[in-house]
Amino acid sequence: MNATTRAVTGTLEESLNEYVQKVRQINPKLPTDLIEKAYRFSWEAHKDQLRKSGEPFLAHPVAVSLILAEQQLDAVSIAAGLLHDVVEDTTVSREKIASEFGEEVAKLVDGVTKIRTLQMKSRQERQAETFRKMLLSMAEDLRVIIIKFADRIHNLRTLKYLKPDKIKAIAAETLDIYAPLAHRLGMARIKWEMEDLAFKHLHPKEHKEIVSKVVASRYEREAIIESFAGPLRKALDREGIPVSIIGRPKHFYSIYRKIRQRDKPFEEIYDLLAIRAITDSISECYAVLGVIHSLWKPIQDRFKDYIAVPKSNGYQSLHTTVVGDDGCIIEIQIRTWEMNQVAEDGIAAHWLYKSDDNDTRISPEDRTLVWLKNLIEWQKDLTDSTEFLEFFKVDLFHAEIFVFTPKGDLISLPKGATVLDFAFAVHTDLGLHCIGARVDGKMEPINRVLGSGSTVEILHLASKKPSIEWLREVKTPKARSAIRRWLKNTGRQESIDLGKRIIKSQLEKRRLVSTFNENIADILQFLGLTSPDRLYELVGNGELPVGKVMQFFEVRQVPQSVGSRISRFVDSFTGRNSEILIGAGDDLMVRFARCCNPIPGDPIIGFVTKGRGISVHRSDCAHVGLFQRNGERTIQVRWDDHHRKPYTVFLEVIAGDRPGLLHDIAAVFSDTRVNILEGTIRTNHHRVRNIFRIELNNSSQLKEILRRIRRIPDVESVVRTRDTDEIAE
Repeated sequence: MNATTRAVTGTLEESLNEYVQKVRQINPKLPTDLIEKAYRFSWEAHKDQLRKSGEPFLAHPVAVSLILAEQQLDAVSIAAGLLHDVVEDTTVSREKIASEFGEEVAKLVDGVTKIRTLQMKSRQERQAETFRKMLLSMAEDLRVIIIKFADRIHNLRTLKYLKPDKIKAIAAETLDIYAPLAHRLGMARIKWEMEDLAFKHLHPKEHKEIVSKVVASRYEREAIIESFAGPLRKALDREGIPVSIIGRPKHFYSIYRKIRQRDKPFEEIYDLLAIRAITDSISECYAVLGVIHSLWKPIQDRFKDYIAVPKSNGYQSLHTTVVGDDGCIIEIQIRTWEMNQVAEDGIAAHWLYKSDDNDTRISPEDRTLVWLKNLIEWQKDLTDSTEFLEFFKVDLFHAEIFVFTPKGDLISLPKGATVLDFAFAVHTDLGLHCIGARVDGKMEPINRVLGSGSTVEILHLASKKPSIEWLREVKTPKARSAIRRWLKNTGRQESIDLGKRIIKSQLEKRRLVSTFNENIADILQFLGLTSPDRLYELVGNGELPVGKVMQFFEVRQVPQSVGSRISRFVDSFTGRNSEILIGAGDDLMVRFARCCNPIPGDPIIGFVTKGRGISVHRSDCAHVGLFQRNGERTIQVRWDDHHRKPYTVFLEVIAGDRPGLLHDIAAVFSDTRVNILEGTIRTNHHRVRNIFRIELNNSSQLKEILRRIRRIPDVESVVRTRDTDEIAE
């Protein structure tokens, strides 16, 4: 009979005494008055309930509270762990919890209570909304998520009593959300157990195979670890450096991932072992590193200094991978005892290590709160909780890069982040007006992907405004959220203006402008709308095809007004057209298709997209045929000669490789006053392929450039090509 079972069987007083004794064994300094009161309350609330296993329901909250005690949490957290299912699974209200135990306990319990009363379409939506609620509660009090982790750990330990589909769902959710979240919060021990338990239930065959191989190789593994640990201990003893050396294998799920990622069998995965050297001070960590590198050859590019540059979850350690005399490879992690506690328990270690008043180091909790603050900020713009959860999962799985501001401040970003992401990370206003950056002194566009160690200086203009296209240039939820918020606030009026233009163009085409104005009230009623602005907005953002508006005149057979008949007569002489003018490109609701990159002078056609305004394509674009099948979204557009701005075009030049070729091509760009934004050059068998991204004003200028480049000796072809990723490779 385990400790949890003994703590819920027998009489209330017997069980309570057994439970309190167990709590005091874990943490002798913990006051238990509040905990004992919570135990009695939970006992009474759950007394008639059983778990799927047949044991008393109380066994679950008791187990959760003991996990929290092992994490060295306070009495309030442990009391909340005992009560965490009371509101969700009994008739007890949140208000009752608050009156009996105080608002602090009630908030923690409420933070982990599932939402059941929402009238939503699906169970998935309720789950997403519950998770969103929990994360927002976590931002107010980090203990919420620690209680949830303890709840999930015990549920994973007892999954075998559930139906197979339920087991798979919980295990998958754990690997998708809870384990990555524990990693983000630095709670390695919790993460490891969740991963291994979920792995066991999700892939039982693979789990069993890996466990058996790890067990079978135990003695060999211990011998390898000792072949490194023994000499290291002796060398450190000679240097007078006190250290504790611990050898450990990788966890089962970690091994499984390595096998999958590298597509190799267990026997060919050589970095499954690690040694941890734990010291008393930071200076001793670096001294240990020096001794290690004097004993064995380090592998290049495998050294990481997370002491000088901690991870965003507060993790600090030195990592080095070395090769032994017999060719064995092993990773060695070097850290202090406090760092080790933070590495294993993350934010939970805050209750063990509190910085003193003179300690200016950013604590793990403070670093986590920066991430949570960003989380709160960008979730405000997502009304759909399912979408929020998807964004959150993407954010959790990103590897990190570290980039510096010109002042030396360190900014953590996900791998793949761009200049624009960095700008928003520094300050929202800087992001909204970003035009590019100097990356390590070199001018780069907003979509340049950043790498670790770069110094980035953002360039900005007050007149610069975001566009819908920016959403394709960012990776971070913070940047995406800020852009969406700006588009939402500014875009409504842009949608209204565009909707007016689209409707007007169709009315002019049918000579129905006056008739429309005279029947606007009936048109709104026909469409189920309440105001003209709402009509224009829906048409402008693509939610309401303009063809639906025109159906009013067909269904109602509205006679043309005298004004419309006069307009039709006048138009027959004036040749007035119904095309929408496409101007400078700073119109929020007009974007130029990347598949064909139209520029002034090109024949063009427009397509009204949902939520993204008009997409402008060249008339000969391969995609036009697809759009024209949906005729009610296709509109006629033409260039506005009164508004000009530079446009981006990609050119591909293939030529025989020779000295001076690039100089000759660049001279053409210079003579025609064209700005080269980017370029890439690849040679193969004495031939060279150049791709240039250039900025020009119109198609006449492009024709002149093409004509002149074709005349350059050894040039075989020069063509305008579509937007390509090759520039960035």
